[in-house]
Amino acid sequence: MTLGLVGVGKIGKGILRRLAAAGHTVQAFDSAAAARADIVAHGGRPVDSLASLVMALTVPRIVWLMVPAPAVAEAVTALTPLLEPGDTVIDGGNSFFKETRQRAVVLAERGIRFIDAGVSGGVAGAEHGYALMVGGEDKDIVAVKEVFAALHAPEAFAHVGPSGAGHFVKMVHNAVEYGMMQAIGEGFALLKSGPFPDIPLATVAQLWSQGTIVRSFLMELTAKALARDADLQDIAAYVEDSGEGRWSVSAAVEAAVPFWVNTAALYARFDSRTPEAFSAKLIAALRREFGGHAVKGKND
Repeated sequence: MTLGLVGVGKIGKGILRRLAAAGHTVQAFDSAAAARADIVAHGGRPVDSLASLVMALTVPRIVWLMVPAPAVAEAVTALTPLLEPGDTVIDGGNSFFKETRQRAVVLAERGIRFIDAGVSGGVAGAEHGYALMVGGEDKDIVAVKEVFAALHAPEAFAHVGPSGAGHFVKMVHNAVEYGMMQAIGEGFALLKSGPFPDIPLATVAQLWSQGTIVRSFLMELTAKALARDADLQDIAAYVEDSGEGRWSVSAAVEAAVPFWVNTAALYARFDSRTPEAFSAKLIAALRREFGGHAVKGKND
């Protein structure tokens, strides 16, 4: 099967490698010249534009988008006039599910199939396979089943609902990931600062990743990170968020679903970026005002 890939970033390269290894011919494009230079090394055939990519594909065409969410709208807008009825666009990025549903409607009016695929597995997915949570019409997904089969790990594929459902499930997955990582981070902080300061953190993480109730891929990664540097001296206590956590909290509010842990995990990421938080200063000032409690000066 011949298909096109738009976006050859870290995950895109893994997608490319697995598709090529499965015998698919992949025409690949990335707007960054450096990324295009890696296409051949990962088994793809580079093209220099979206128009060239579409021209190189056999009909009916399949185009997999693996670009950041803010770039999806631009990519779809540019691709739409180049495609024909019967062609398929698969969005494998972390797009907002409401926008995905709108795109599916717009493309359907032109006879273009649209599938949303939540992709999990990180950079390790290139070797072990990805978990795919897919939304769209049954017939459209069946038509490209060979593509999904080349990418997913054993028992790691599910058609979870109509257009938008794949991205919705991936969004909630990422919010749960926030909560799990926050719990791991807090737990190991307590181990490090508790009454037994010499606990071997990497050893504990390795232990917990084997046979315990909390064993997980995240725990395996915790063991690797702590084995490299138990004090994490070269890493700043600053945690970004890529959007899915915020969208999930908003969706939980709309649905009136309690979302305590994952909301707190998102707020903890915000807090990591404000070491001189005004709110904390004000709380300290209030404690001094009502109780005469001591406060620390900036140079203490």
